[in-house]
Amino acid sequence: MPLAGIATVDAMTLHRDGTTLILSGEVVRRDLDAVQAEFAQPPAITHVVLRNSMGGNSWTGYRLGELFRGKGVTTVVSGHCVSSCSRLFLGGRQRLFSDDYPASLTYVGFHGHYDFGKLNIAAVEKNDLLQWTLKFTDGKADPALVKRWIAIERRAGDVRFYPPAAASRFGQATVLCQGNESVRPQQCEKIATHALAQGIVTAQTLWSSPDASHLLYGARRVQYPTSAFATLDQADRLPVRNAVARRDFALFKQAALPRAFAVSANGLHWAWAANDPNSVDVALARCRSNGGGRTTGAKCVLYAVDERVVYAGQTGTPGATRHLKSLP
Repeated sequence: MPLAGIATVDAMTLHRDGTTLILSGEVVRRDLDAVQAEFAQPPAITHVVLRNSMGGNSWTGYRLGELFRGKGVTTVVSGHCVSSCSRLFLGGRQRLFSDDYPASLTYVGFHGHYDFGKLNIAAVEKNDLLQWTLKFTDGKADPALVKRWIAIERRAGDVRFYPPAAASRFGQATVLCQGNESVRPQQCEKIATHALAQGIVTAQTLWSSPDASHLLYGARRVQYPTSAFATLDQADRLPVRNAVARRDFALFKQAALPRAFAVSANGLHWAWAANDPNSVDVALARCRSNGGGRTTGAKCVLYAVDERVVYAGQTGTPGATRHLKSLP
């Protein structure tokens, strides 16, 4: 379903959904005028969702962040929000993570100013990035940590603040990447702090964007709801009593999303798929080809989808034979 009031300015897309403004893509100078025009239209904007933006023009980032603070809106991270986008995010009077995407794909990333990928110290000092960041984190950010992230040499590096749930996968919910790691954020330096303590977010509450059900992960969360059977960290709850299955489940937990893990009801067969929007169908098909479904009691069902256990035990499992509809 298309959202009302769609406008495109260069690489930045603006979606208006009632009192929510959803911004995605590259930040460019013209975006300041476009966003101001949206704020001039009723009804009053209360939430600004920042979705999958790697940043862009630094001047515009500062000005939009200041605009948001003046308007008193709540800003929300949906997916990743990095570089100039992070200043838009800090502009929110209230600042939240969303559950639009899994926790490991949801983060706000900060670093300095760059020319051709290399740190521009003069630009960092001219914009007084340290003091601006301290002000817009309501004085909660650790100055020593801010000094470290605004001095990262490579544009590919950043300090990343994830929701708390991401700590189970990465070891910490905050990491500092220099930009030369081959696997980020797993190989990045783990920082013993979190977004709330540093004033990056103002509450641990997760917010759901009004269009979340139209996103891939939002639709999967609705169609394959989280069960109370177990968490991903409780490997001993896996209903397949097999050492190889447990090894495969460990590999699954480190694999790229979208992903799914299927088991047979009799506990004899299993299969998984990852890095594939069709991972649910692929995992179930592989499980069936391994023997699940050929004998009574061996029907394959889903155990985990993305970062959630969806298995409900022997009395029933959600969504095992359903298929996702086409999503934008």
